[in-house]
Amino acid sequence: MRDLPARRAARVVPLVLVGALLVVVAGVGLVAAVAETQQTWRWYFRMEQAVATATPVALALSAASLVALFGAVFLTVEE
Repeated sequence: MRDLPARRAARVVPLVLVGALLVVVAGVGLVAAVAETQQTWRWYFRMEQAVATATPVALALSAASLVALFGAVFLTVEE
């Protein structure tokens, strides 16, 4: 059977979305780690800003990842 473009995309898109989610979470973690090593109010404020900025992005990526994963399962089932 030929590999349809929708099936190929269904395999790639979830990986890209989960990878982007990991990058966002790792970025916030990096800022938090630096804030803990510096222990200054300036860095704690930066950590708070990073969390506030990344939260909606992480939620959107999480939802899109779930939808894409369900789509991947739906499109890769052989009939």
